[in-house]
Amino acid sequence: MILTREQLNQLNSTNRFIIDWCDWFTDYEEDLIYTDERIEEVLSNNEEISELHYMFPGEFDWTVIEIDEFFKLSEDLKEIEIVNSGIIKTRFRRYYVVDANDPDASHLIRNVIDVKTELPNGTTVEIVNEPFIVGLAATRMNEYESDEWGAISPYIAIEIVYKNEEDILEEDKEKELVNSFIFEIADSFNIALDYSEIRNPIYDYEDIEEEAELVEDLRGLEEYNEAMKFFVSAVQIKDPELRFLNYYKVLEHFSPIAINMEAYELMRKKLDAPKKLFEDGDFIRSIFSLANSTRERFNDEDLIKASFSTCFDLIGLFQKLPASIQKKIRKQISSQTIDYSTDKQKVATACNITARIVYKTRNKVVHAKSNFTLTGEEIDLSEFDELNSFMKEACSQAIRWYNRQPKHFQLEII
Repeated sequence: MILTREQLNQLNSTNRFIIDWCDWFTDYEEDLIYTDERIEEVLSNNEEISELHYMFPGEFDWTVIEIDEFFKLSEDLKEIEIVNSGIIKTRFRRYYVVDANDPDASHLIRNVIDVKTELPNGTTVEIVNEPFIVGLAATRMNEYESDEWGAISPYIAIEIVYKNEEDILEEDKEKELVNSFIFEIADSFNIALDYSEIRNPIYDYEDIEEEAELVEDLRGLEEYNEAMKFFVSAVQIKDPELRFLNYYKVLEHFSPIAINMEAYELMRKKLDAPKKLFEDGDFIRSIFSLANSTRERFNDEDLIKASFSTCFDLIGLFQKLPASIQKKIRKQISSQTIDYSTDKQKVATACNITARIVYKTRNKVVHAKSNFTLTGEEIDLSEFDELNSFMKEACSQAIRWYNRQPKHFQLEII
């Protein structure tokens, strides 16, 4: 492309902005800014300029941007705004940083799939690999590490380009547009994109390493049971609500056993009665009544309550519960503490309260908003990380509890 003097001046103006906005590029000023002498040379020789090269921090290779794409970004770029670590915007462009859910999907998104859609008003939505503006934002934020974590190559983003100012969507509507695009990617390519962020994770590894070092050794291997599959799946899931559901499945998996254990014990006590009662009609009816009451407890709420009261140690995990649940329990049992000296009835009450809240929260997650009414007992989204920390420990204990039970309680299919 042969550039005019006006275009060369525009190129200089944009690169000057980049240098001023990101100090890193100061060292590359001679490469980025055309001197008056160089401009005259380009013009007199009708020199073609097809692409520009930028060395982003932490990268081994130059980032190449085609000259026509550069001019499309040029004026818009000067209004760049870092909304947060996951959203970058300019006047007419929006970048939502995303990531694929596994290495194979990431390869397809970065190297194979070229997806772009255009709305009736001319607005375009597409996936961009190594987005230039996101790279500038990462450089500005100093989210890079020399030779270890680059400022542009780690990122993919969903780019929205508005054609007209009047078409720019409000934030919530724009997010809906992005979510709709993510859905179509999932439906068409079986690839789940997660929202991500600009972040240098190098120092995060230090925290992970320190946490891993606290684990001295594995516990003895447990005999495999199906609940382990749900547990591992939960650990893999990033979305806190979906992670919660998989932990819930673990406790739900053992619920019938917990109820049956209690029922069996009650029935054995019943059958320890004197033989002369076996011919008494009231006694026989009481056996049927016990069986029916057990059957009636096989509803979702009572099932999960049975797990909470039987399969793990709520007292030991009480401090891991979200603060809102702890507050409700303390108020209900009229005590600021719950420990192994607490009255058994109060402990049972705590188990039931926690189980009911977890059950109600599960209903909120699994039911569509259009046909579900909140009861006020569900936890807030902000508390899911705490709840999942509790659920993880509870599920781990439940899995080990199950393996300690006699074989006649261990059902392969529940």
